[in-house]
Amino acid sequence: MQQPIPFHIAVRQFLEHLELQQRYSPKTIEAYQGDLERFTEHLRNVLGVDLPMLGDVTPREVRGFIAALHKAGQSRRTIGRRLAALKSFTKFCRQMEWIESNPAALVVAPRPEQRLPTVLSANEAENLMLAPDTTTTNGKRDAAILELFYSTGLRRAELCGIRLRDVNHANNTMKVTGKGGKERIVPFGRDAANALREYLNVRMELVADGLPDALFLTNRGNPFDGGGIYRVVSRYMKGITEQKKKSPHVLRHSFATHLLDAGAGIREVGELLGHSSLSSTQIYTHVTIERLKNAYNLAHPRATDEGTPPNQQES
Repeated sequence: MQQPIPFHIAVRQFLEHLELQQRYSPKTIEAYQGDLERFTEHLRNVLGVDLPMLGDVTPREVRGFIAALHKAGQSRRTIGRRLAALKSFTKFCRQMEWIESNPAALVVAPRPEQRLPTVLSANEAENLMLAPDTTTTNGKRDAAILELFYSTGLRRAELCGIRLRDVNHANNTMKVTGKGGKERIVPFGRDAANALREYLNVRMELVADGLPDALFLTNRGNPFDGGGIYRVVSRYMKGITEQKKKSPHVLRHSFATHLLDAGAGIREVGELLGHSSLSSTQIYTHVTIERLKNAYNLAHPRATDEGTPPNQQES
């Protein structure tokens, strides 16, 4: 075992590991950092020290952290995420042999609330695809962005990371870099291919300096970041749907749900989404089931307790 190590030093090396070895996105690393800073503050309050040591962390402190988050009114989903970050950190510390045992290994996260993802209807999705003014350069670009989101189910960061050379126009596929730097090949449909071709015909009108390799460019000729892509999608959604959530992730949810509605296999949908676990994809089966139940309750004469219509003769 090594000499005692300050908690914040261990955190810093863990975050560097995520960046350099695991190749996590800056946004993900920022989330880990925030969760661990919250736990660091908890340690300071509980232990009464300004500089807690890694060896000060025991299962008791971890459980106390969970209790404090509950008391502060944190949702079960947020608490689960913070505990998952702490578990990843302590697992890393154990692998580095900085601690003799993992103090968070046996602490159980609270069961999260079951919240179904926001999904557009098929009509809403169709209207959204038609929303941009494709007589303009920006409209052609925005149409291609919307079509690719809905045709592929990409995450926002994945779309931002696509380069010109990643697109195979011969067979309508593209190489995508997902979470953890994992690459996958995803297909896109005819409408997305047409919108992308229209955009590429005018893309040079957006180029300011040099020859940027990013597929999608802002009005200033720079590669899009996540915030810019979010604003493009949410702006068009405002005129299409009354759903509270208006983001690229809604199109990802819609992509998966509409595929399952049409009979696609859950494993294939999971692969298209870049999920590492089938459990991540199963939430969309719940969406499909809820939609079927709603349709049943609206249409079947004996689905509710509000009475049934008189018997009708069979046709």
